[in-house]
Amino acid sequence: MKKDFLLLSYEKIKKINFIFTSIAGFILLFITISIFIDVFLRYLFRSPSIWITEVSTYLFLYTIFLATSYTLQEGIHIKVTFLIFRFSNRVKRFFNLITSIFAMAFCFVLLWQTSLMTWSAFKENWTSPTMLSAPMVYIYIVMVIGSLLLLITFIFQTIIQFKESKL
Repeated sequence: MKKDFLLLSYEKIKKINFIFTSIAGFILLFITISIFIDVFLRYLFRSPSIWITEVSTYLFLYTIFLATSYTLQEGIHIKVTFLIFRFSNRVKRFFNLITSIFAMAFCFVLLWQTSLMTWSAFKENWTSPTMLSAPMVYIYIVMVIGSLLLLITFIFQTIIQFKESKL
């Protein structure tokens, strides 16, 4: 049986989410090793690095935004479910729809605002106010990418969920 366009598109998004989450995992590994090296240098040689803390902070932002859409896709994000389990499946689907609509609105606003901030950082050539003086556009762009993927994942999941089971 031929899959429809929606499911095929969602499969591609799922692969992209997996790739970005894998990248986030490698970034987290790099952060861990870097911080270990910094602690080693600081306490053994009394010579800490000047860049590891700042770069690790920025890379942690990458880890969060690159992995968030995969977390949603797999349903492993934090949920508040202590009341919802008491309701019927119909009511649960209704609450899922309402929360998905609010979440998509939040993701849209997040995408919009991070896009504006990233564009400003690009146009005005913002840099970090530290010795590293990192271009902020490279730090902010991951928020745009992550917000976009999260919004797209929410849209696909909501459409598929409510296409398969009618309210």
